[in-house]
Amino acid sequence: MKAMRRVILPLLLCIFSFAAGCHNAGVAPQGWTGSPYIDEAEYSLNDSGKLQVFICYGVIFSNHTALRLETPERPTLMWDPGGTFKQDDPEYARKYDVLTRNAPSVEQWWYYRGKMCNEPTMHMYEWSIDAEQADRLRTILLTRYDPLDETQEFWPDANGLACCRRVSQFLMRFADGRPDVNEIYFWPHKLGEHLWTQHPDRVVIFKKNGPITGYQLATDSPPVN
Repeated sequence: MKAMRRVILPLLLCIFSFAAGCHNAGVAPQGWTGSPYIDEAEYSLNDSGKLQVFICYGVIFSNHTALRLETPERPTLMWDPGGTFKQDDPEYARKYDVLTRNAPSVEQWWYYRGKMCNEPTMHMYEWSIDAEQADRLRTILLTRYDPLDETQEFWPDANGLACCRRVSQFLMRFADGRPDVNEIYFWPHKLGEHLWTQHPDRVVIFKKNGPITGYQLATDSPPVN
């Protein structure tokens, strides 16, 4: 019995600890102002590229991390590391873990995560990036090599438990400060907590049983550290 308690008690503490770490799902930090969500077809940061990082939450744990990349005059990419979105559908071409044809819109991705994966909450962190940087990130995801230094290789494939690690590594090595990620995260919600501090142009919180709200940092409020 004592041996069993030694195993069960730490396991329960670990579970409750992780659950507590996810309780900020659907809540914006102080200093961020919310407004009704604007459909992607009507919203544009500018004519540059767009980098979007998705943090998906289950009932207790954060579940998944994915990345979407818009590059001017090129098809949008959706990087779903370790994921299975449309993997057997010939209409959705994949290279490594990257969807290269018919990449889902933000709304389609939320429908998939919320309806098909039964996830109650999803955060999207978004940055505008210049066209050259967007093209560089696109090249890395499709060819595995950095065009600025072809000795730098990055493999976009991942197993099901490594999605956040791979996205963290990608951002840490190649994001060029938008966002700045200086460590590798295992839990998606921990990466999400950090991304709030990285000056995203907006953060959208999707709730299965609530409103979809876009947040922007108030001009007189510094980002949370």
